[in-house]
Amino acid sequence: MLDDGVYGLSFSNGNEACREELFLGEGLAVLRDGVLLGSDRNGSVFRGRCSYDAARDEAHVTLKLAIPPNGVLLTGLEAGPEGAVLEIAGRFDPPRPVSSTMIEIDGGRLAVELRFVGPLKQS
Repeated sequence: MLDDGVYGLSFSNGNEACREELFLGEGLAVLRDGVLLGSDRNGSVFRGRCSYDAARDEAHVTLKLAIPPNGVLLTGLEAGPEGAVLEIAGRFDPPRPVSSTMIEIDGGRLAVELRFVGPLKQS
């Protein structure tokens, strides 16, 4: 299960075989009561849901990623002048202290690493 709190995200295009073609990115996400909200440093924002599969001990994440106009993802996908909205899904083991997964976006692969930064302030 993923705890409510702040998560750091690291992204790479997964091309470890050729370091000069390896692209990296970072972002932050907040999880509270199953709702996930976050952004990356290039202006993409995402919102979605996180649920827990106890039988597999993994979190299922589904979200919509809004890419700004003329934004380019690490996979090479270009959003164009109108920007783009993509639906993305992934599965994560609970971070101990880090969890990672591979997702596919429009035919490209993206490695995503998730690390718990800290809990949210209780109100």
